[in-house]
Amino acid sequence: MVHSALMAQTLAADSRHYSDGVIWAIRNQALVENTQGNLDKQMDLTMKALKMAEKSGQLHTTGILYNDIGNILVEQNNPAQALVYLKKSLLIKRQFNEQAEIAKTLNNIGSSCMRLKQFDSALYYLRESEKLKLSLHDERGLGFTYENIGLIYEEEGQYQIALTYLQQSLQYYSTSDNKPGMGKAWLNLGRVNTLLKHYDTANGQLREAACINATLKNAKNEMIYYQYLAQLDSSRQDYIAALQHYNEYTLLKEKFFAVEKQRIIANTKEKYESEKRQAENLLLKEEQRAHLATIREQRILVAVCSFLLAVLIPVAVLLYRLYKRQQELSRQLNSRNAEVSQQNRIILEQNAALGSLNQVKDKIFSVISHDLRSPLAILEGMLFLLRDNKLERDQFQEFTDELWRDMKNTAYMMDNLLNWASSQMKGIRVKADDFEITSIFNREFELLQTLSRQKEVRLSHQLLKPVLVYADPDMIKVVLRNLISNAIKFTPAGKSIHISGQIKGDFLEICVQDAGIGIPEKDQHKIFSNIYYSTSGTQNERGCGLGLPLSKDFVELNQGCIWFDSQPGNGTSFFFTIPLSEEDTNLQGYTIVVQEQMN
Repeated sequence: MVHSALMAQTLAADSRHYSDGVIWAIRNQALVENTQGNLDKQMDLTMKALKMAEKSGQLHTTGILYNDIGNILVEQNNPAQALVYLKKSLLIKRQFNEQAEIAKTLNNIGSSCMRLKQFDSALYYLRESEKLKLSLHDERGLGFTYENIGLIYEEEGQYQIALTYLQQSLQYYSTSDNKPGMGKAWLNLGRVNTLLKHYDTANGQLREAACINATLKNAKNEMIYYQYLAQLDSSRQDYIAALQHYNEYTLLKEKFFAVEKQRIIANTKEKYESEKRQAENLLLKEEQRAHLATIREQRILVAVCSFLLAVLIPVAVLLYRLYKRQQELSRQLNSRNAEVSQQNRIILEQNAALGSLNQVKDKIFSVISHDLRSPLAILEGMLFLLRDNKLERDQFQEFTDELWRDMKNTAYMMDNLLNWASSQMKGIRVKADDFEITSIFNREFELLQTLSRQKEVRLSHQLLKPVLVYADPDMIKVVLRNLISNAIKFTPAGKSIHISGQIKGDFLEICVQDAGIGIPEKDQHKIFSNIYYSTSGTQNERGCGLGLPLSKDFVELNQGCIWFDSQPGNGTSFFFTIPLSEEDTNLQGYTIVVQEQMN
C-alpha cells in the first residue's frame, strides 16, 4: 500500500515541477525502506534522488538529501564518511538560514564525531545544536542532544556530569512522549548509576527500561538490558545472577545477530533478484523491438509485392525470392532461439550450483554462529569472572574438565566443518597410498583416551597383526576419530566401547561398538543423509551433524562401504571397510589382541 501511494505521488507530479515531485517521491520511498531496516535500498534511492537534485540545481533539496545520506552512513557504522556529507549539508542549510534543519545537522555531526572518539569536536557541535533547539522549543530534538552529551561524559569517566545530562534527556523524551527515547534513557541512567555504585537506583531504572521495552518489543534494547543487568549484579558481587543474566544477554545477542544475518541475506537476495529481473526485462524489450521492426518491414514488403503482383509477372519472381529470404531469416531466428535456450540451460545449471554453495554458506554460518559461539561464550564468561577475581581459582578448577571437554568437542567439530566445507565447495582429492593401519589406531587412541577417561568410559580394541591397506590415511584418520568420538559422546559413564577388525576377502572390516543410548528408529534414516542430524550427548556434548555424512563420503571415496546397526537403549555398532594393499597377502586370518583401558 505504501509503495503504491508513493508511485501514485510520482505519476501525479505537475509537469512544471516534475523533477521536484519525483525527487521527493523517491526520498519518501527511501524513508519507508529505513523503517523496514533496508539501509542498502534506502541508500540507493537517496543517491538516485541526490543525482536528480544536483542535476536540476535544486540546492535546498540537495542539502536535505546530504543530511539523509549522512544519517544512513552513521547507521551503517561509517561515521568518517558520514561527516563528509553532513558538513556539506550544514553549509547549504546555513545559506537558507533554516534554524530547525541546522540544529538537526549539527546534532548529527556531533553524533558522528562521538562515534569517532573526537569528543571535543562532538561537544562543540552538540552545544551549538542545543542553543538552537532551546530557542525553537524543540523538546523532542533536545532529548537526542542531551543523550549524546551524557554519553560523551560517560565515555570520559565523568559519571556525575553524565548523569545530569541523561536525566535531562529522559525529561525531554517524556515531555514529547517519545517511548523509544525513554527506553534508551532509562538504560543509560541505569548503567551510569551502576558505575557510580548507586545500585538500588540503577536497578529501579533498568526495571523501568524493561517495562517500556515490554510494550515496544525492541530486541536490541532487551539485549542491552540483560547486559547492563549482568554488570549491575557483578558490581554488587552477585556473581550467580550476573552469570545468569550474562547468559541471557549472550542468547539474545546470538538471536539478534541471527535475525540481522537473515535480514541481510534476504535483502541481498531480493536485490539480486530485482537486478536480474531488470536485466531480463531489458533483454526482452530489445528482442521485442527487433522482432517488431522485422515484422513491420516484412508487412511493408508483402503489401508492396502484392500490389505489384497484379501488374507485372517479374514481381512474382521478386516475391518468391523474398519468401525464400524470409524462410532463411526464420531458420536463422530458430537457430538463434536454440542458442538462447542453451544459454538459459547453462544459466539454470549455474543457479543450481550457486544455490548449493549458498546452502554450504548457510550451514557454515549456522555452525559458527550457534554451535561454535556457545562454548566460546561460556568460556568467555568464566574467564571474565576469573580475570576480575570474582571467581576463586579452586572454583574455576572445578569447571576445567568440563571446559576442556567442550573445547575438544568444539575442535573436532571445527575439523569436520572445514573438511565438509572443502568437500562441498571445491572437492577433495583422494591421495591413496599403502600404509599400516595399526599405527593410526594407536595415535587416535592416545588422542581420545583422555576424553574417554574424563567421561569414565572404558575403551578397548582388538586389532589384526599390522595390516597394509590402500587408502588415503588422512581420510581414514578422520573416519576413525569421528566414529570413536561419537561413541564416547553417546556412551554413559561406566560403560565401554570396543573396536575390532578382521579381514574379509580383499577388505579390512572395522567395527566400533558402544554400549550407549542407541539411535531412535525414526531417526536412523537421517544418519548418513544431507539432513545433518545432530543431538546432544549424554553430558550435553554438542555436534554439528557433519561427522557421519563426511565419514560416509571419505569411506566411499576410498572404495569402501559404511553401515551401522543400532538398538535404542542397547548401543550402536558402526562398520566400515578399507581395501587391502596388494602387498598384504600373507596376513589373512592372523590376529592379535591389544587392550587399552582406563586406570
